[in-house]
Amino acid sequence: MKRIEDYNQNFASIWALMEQTEKQMAENAKQLAETKNLMAENAKQMDRTEKQMAETDRKIAENAKQIAESNKESNERLDRMFEETKKMVAETTANIDKHYAEFLATRKEVGGISKTYGMHAESYFFESLKKSKQFGGVTYNNVENNYKGSRPVPDGKRINGEFDIVMFNGDSIAIIEVKSRVEKKDVNDLIYRKLDEYKNIFPLDANNKFYLGIAGFAIEKEAEKHALDSGVGILKLSGENLEIQDSHLKIF
Repeated sequence: MKRIEDYNQNFASIWALMEQTEKQMAENAKQLAETKNLMAENAKQMDRTEKQMAETDRKIAENAKQIAESNKESNERLDRMFEETKKMVAETTANIDKHYAEFLATRKEVGGISKTYGMHAESYFFESLKKSKQFGGVTYNNVENNYKGSRPVPDGKRINGEFDIVMFNGDSIAIIEVKSRVEKKDVNDLIYRKLDEYKNIFPLDANNKFYLGIAGFAIEKEAEKHALDSGVGILKLSGENLEIQDSHLKIF
């Protein structure tokens, strides 16, 4: 038969175990409560995060919409600018074509007038010299205008030339070049090109005495001085009369 001390000892052990179990259960309950609080806080945080993500998505969508609208406006503005530029280019091109056509017509008209004026000058000086047959104190037997010639050269080509007015006698030849307006370069062209051209085309005349003259309705001062210094005669209008300066002529 157990002693009462043994019963008391067993009861004390059981009671201690129960207290320890209750303490552990309380600790577990506390941990469970903390876990529930943490889960609740996490749930709140997740809810806040979802709301923030939703707001971010909303802003992204709104920005995308604004960008799309802005791109649409930019494209429409660019399209308008392109059409306006294309229209301006077309109008400018049309104006350029119009002005160029007017320029060509004007140049053709001026060219025609200049050619006619030059022919009139040539005719005037030719008729005057044909009538007088005098130039540089020399009397000539024949006066020709638009005097042309051609001669083959060793390379198989031909030298061609045309001279406005040419005056002939037994041993002298006068070459007169006519311009509507005489410049210094015209004097040089007569001395250094036309004279040699004539001698090459008509070698039988090369030993003749040559006199040169430049004629024009208008003669630049520099050209006139150069002709006088070079021994080239000058034929020009003085009022309504023909003026010939030929006392200074030299033989070329």
